[in-house]
Amino acid sequence: MQIESRHDVVKIMKRVSGLAPNLRQIVMLYASLDQDPSTGAVPIDAKEIAAEINMDPSLFSRLRGQLVERGWMEKIEDTVYYRLTSLADSPDNVLPLRRTGPTNPHEAKRA
Repeated sequence: MQIESRHDVVKIMKRVSGLAPNLRQIVMLYASLDQDPSTGAVPIDAKEIAAEINMDPSLFSRLRGQLVERGWMEKIEDTVYYRLTSLADSPDNVLPLRRTGPTNPHEAKRA
């Protein structure tokens, strides 16, 4: 996913709303940077990206690692570059809630 308009910004902000603020910041940054057309990777190293947002490079790398673990980003094989996964571009990355109690409110036990 690459941000091309205000609509894209709003769309991705809704998708990342469940992430911690620092993680949201990194997803939004990757979505706004120029991406390689063939791989979707952002061809900029972590130190340079971290410097753009005044973040310690080691903190940036740890947070990016968390995004990889959660499926939001992936490392491009045989490179030092990363890209957003389809999870960032997915229209529905939130699992629906399910009921844990009775389905009929009249079935509820009274105390």
